[in-house]
Amino acid sequence: MRLPLRRIRGAAVVATALLASGAQAGEAGAGSAPASADFRDAETGLAFTVPPSLVLGKRRGHRGHDFVVQVDSTMLPRAGTSKSLCGVGLKRQPDEVQALDQATLSSSDMVEETLESMRLTLGMLGRVDAIGAVDFGGGLRGVAAVTTPSFGPDHDGIRQYIAIAETPAYRISLSCATTAAALDEARPLFEALLGSLRIEAVPEGR
Repeated sequence: MRLPLRRIRGAAVVATALLASGAQAGEAGAGSAPASADFRDAETGLAFTVPPSLVLGKRRGHRGHDFVVQVDSTMLPRAGTSKSLCGVGLKRQPDEVQALDQATLSSSDMVEETLESMRLTLGMLGRVDAIGAVDFGGGLRGVAAVTTPSFGPDHDGIRQYIAIAETPAYRISLSCATTAAALDEARPLFEALLGSLRIEAVPEGR
């Protein structure tokens, strides 16, 4: 099971990193900081809370994910090709992962494998500035990293925040991109958003 899962994770990291990759920095939106907002998808159970100063955006399709929910900001600068600051992605798991339970997927061994896979894959796409295990919502354990891309104009001035957690039904990912100068202000917001990401029970019949 380990080798197939490692390949799956590597592909997931690339797909997630592409949400935050790019070269051109965008301007932050105008206006005062909004209140927090909740998202819940009744079909998949994906749920999260967008903290104040971040803005819940649209749900859209994306290659490599079942769907992505955009999260933006009225205060922080965007960076990369995405028109939003962050994307929360969901992807249905392959059969070999669906056969595992959540305790296995959140175990120290599995999280360490994910960490190693992310470090290797992200290292081929840029510089890994920080990486470690993190707590998602609902008791999920995952991995988050801060990276600097190695391609595109002005890439040295871009910072990406990329995180993945596995559940039996879905992989949850978070991908954000901002400027290096804004990272210290942005990172606590990214971490607050990540800490709320979870899969809730879906009513029977869906």
